[in-house]
Amino acid sequence: MENRRRVVRHKTAWTGFCHIEGENAVAWRDCRVVDISILGVGIRIQHFKPSELVGRRVAVELPAVGDSVNIRLEGEVKHVARTALRATVRVGIEFDGLSNTERSILQALSSQRENDSLAPA
Repeated sequence: MENRRRVVRHKTAWTGFCHIEGENAVAWRDCRVVDISILGVGIRIQHFKPSELVGRRVAVELPAVGDSVNIRLEGEVKHVARTALRATVRVGIEFDGLSNTERSILQALSSQRENDSLAPA
């Protein structure tokens, strides 16, 4: 089967918090980052109306160093698929308008191994 991806995605197992555009400003919810590339991020999140997500912006906050430093990823939902878990969907988010510095940061993040956390031990 031919790989249709523009860039390689790297598996992750990072826990974070997500906010979906148009929802309550204080309604951050738990999410899991399952893969990342320099073009986007894949997350799993609970949502009861996945068809309403495509085209909306999502912000993902990842704790990087204790409680002092967080990494924030933002982009537009391009793809949503249901998972085997009840009310959990896999969401593909595409980054847009990245600077060269942001691309460099994403390159470093995407080189993290699947079981690495972002915070040092």
